[in-house]
Amino acid sequence: MHIADAILSPLVCGGTAVLSAAAVAYSLRTLQNQQTARTVPLTGMLAAMVFAGQMVNFPLFGLPVSGHLLGGVLASVVVGPHAGLIAIATVLAIQMLLFGDGGWLAYGANVLNMGVVGGFVGYAVYRFVRSRWPGERGIVLGAVLGAWLSVMAASFAFCLEFALSHPAGAFDLTRIVTLMTSLHALIGIGEALITGLVLAYVVGVARRVDLIYQPGEEGAAARVGRVFWLGVGAALVVAAFAAPFASGYADGLEAVGERTGFGELAAEPRTIWLTDYAVPWLEETGLAKGGHLADKLAVSLAGLVGTLAIVVVAVVCDRLLCRRPAGMTGSPADPLAGA
Repeated sequence: MHIADAILSPLVCGGTAVLSAAAVAYSLRTLQNQQTARTVPLTGMLAAMVFAGQMVNFPLFGLPVSGHLLGGVLASVVVGPHAGLIAIATVLAIQMLLFGDGGWLAYGANVLNMGVVGGFVGYAVYRFVRSRWPGERGIVLGAVLGAWLSVMAASFAFCLEFALSHPAGAFDLTRIVTLMTSLHALIGIGEALITGLVLAYVVGVARRVDLIYQPGEEGAAARVGRVFWLGVGAALVVAAFAAPFASGYADGLEAVGERTGFGELAAEPRTIWLTDYAVPWLEETGLAKGGHLADKLAVSLAGLVGTLAIVVVAVVCDRLLCRRPAGMTGSPADPLAGA
């Protein structure tokens, strides 16, 4: 659901950028007051996992369309909605800067749709369900329902932004809304399954209910370092070995654009390095003769680069914040050093 530049009007891009910037600034300020020793490591780990997960497009029930994880609810359930938003904003920034996945002008809209609207709406549903069904089952059920609704909320947000970007009659808005909501209702099932399976493993198999975010309570710092590196390892495995075999079909937003014509508006991606997850120097090697193998290796390498970039950001931030004043919440000990 990454929006390319030129699909939305400059005015809408500017408006969504202001809203997203305000939401991110508020979340950062909130985290300054709520930060514990687990906040940065787990946020970085979730960002790495979401990045890797978003690279694995899954086919959509026999249709020539694919979907991928958004991850807002998964992140919010573990680290809270504010840290979850920072995780999603970080993922989208790395995707935009390194790989040209999502437009620079549309970055604010992408953060708003996937991080703010999708993440906070999904988290609100999760909290509502959990308040009425406490325990491990409530965690998983609330996350599953919240994850599905987060995808629907994000798709509705895009439809509203698109309608505000173009004059009446320029596109068949009714068809766009119908296709967006119907396809993303199916994509939401995949989102819900992935989110539910991950959390079912965390609370049901690993028995780490302590990793689930509880408003107003400090998360225990014990063994966060081990969890961080296990999560990063899982993200690297997914990026290296699952991403190359992702579905080649267009994702939901691209498929709707192809069917309704607005996809032709999309500007060419701008990036500082590996456009569209391609590695240029592979074309100059003998692997290029194989074509298919070179493409898969390029995706694998690009996935590793992106995942490691997020990990580096998380580790650097953690090292800096480990020197925070003693008056701040949480232990000053290095949480990544824990086992």
